[in-house]
Formats: sequence, structure tokens, C-alpha cells
Amino acid sequence: MSDQSGEPQQQQEITITPTLESEPRYAEQLGHISVEWANLEWHTYLTFELVSGSPPAVARSIFYAIDSTRGRREMVSGIGKALIDNDSEKNILDDILRRIGKSSAQRNKYIHDTWGVATTQKHEVFQLRMNQNDSSQKMDAVTIPDMQTVAENIRKLTDELHNFRERIRPKVPAWLERYRKLPGLGLVYAPKGHPPGRKPKGFHTKP
Repeated sequence: MSDQSGEPQQQQEITITPTLESEPRYAEQLGHISVEWANLEWHTYLTFELVSGSPPAVARSIFYAIDSTRGRREMVSGIGKALIDNDSEKNILDDILRRIGKSSAQRNKYIHDTWGVATTQKHEVFQLRMNQNDSSQKMDAVTIPDMQTVAENIRKLTDELHNFRERIRPKVPAWLERYRKLPGLGLVYAPKGHPPGRKPKGFHTKP
């Protein structure tokens, strides 16, 4: 390849640094995203503890036994659909949990994808996006405003989940009591082919 003078252009070597040591503003925003996400996870747990009616130690054991955000969201969603008797509140919870799922995908990209800083005059900052569906990969430019937006969205979800929880809190004991009064399903074990009350074949009572 040549320039307008006809002279061949010299290839420029660009070094990629896989750390953010030279870009403290990006590292700071990454920390904000992590902190906001930790707060959101905590409020998701508090919501689960409330609607499940479980003692805190039991609720923690159940909630944190599930590693994925999706699994935790589905637990809260499942209990909410069974427990809450107000369609409007159900829809609000579903909407919050759906948006938590979308924010989780954004947060995961910033936390898990590889970072790179180009040693150019502009010091471009990017991440290497790995596609799970195929072998393709691409480099996406990362900006401070984009990261700030993600952190702000997570903070907004935390506030909405907190407000939702406090709004339904007075109603939860009555909702739980309603289910505690429902009759349970009792199962009686019997050997295969011998339902309870039926005598096995060949059984004879002694005279």
C-alpha cells in the first residue's frame, strides 16, 4: 500500500495492553458497576427472604445455593406468581426481574470479557467479545458514558426493587397465612402393585 506520493506506507505496530493501569477512569467505572451489582443482588435476596417466609438462615442457604442470576430471578418470580394476589404488583415484579436479566448481560460483558488498551495517541480502550454461538470474535470500543449508563441502570433497579418490597411488606404475612391454611397432600407408601388397603394376592387371614 502506498500514499499519494507513491511511496509505500510503513506498517504501524500497535501494542495492546490487557490491563487498565493506564486508564484509571475506566477501572473506577468498572468498580462502580461491581458495587451497584452487589447491592442489587443483596436486594434480590431480601425480596426472596420476604416472599418465601423463610427464616433468614434458611433463606440464605436456599438463595445462595443457586449460582446464576437467572436461577435466583426464577425463584423470586415463581414465589411471586403463587403468592401475590394483585395482578398489578405481579406485573411490576415481572418487569423488574426481566430488566435485571438484561442488566446482568451488560454487567457480565464488562466483568468477564477481556480488556485491551491500544498504545496509540488516542489510547483506545476496547473489549474482546467472544461469541458463544460460533467461533467469531470482535473488538468493541468501550466508553465511560456507556459504563456510567450501565451503573445507573443497575442502581435504578435496586431502588425499584427496594420500593416494591417495602410496598408489599405489610401484605405478605396474610398472603403466607392463606397458603399455610390450605390442606397438604399426603402420600402413603405401599409396595409396587399393592395400593394401601388392598391385600396382596394370595393373602389369607388365619382362622
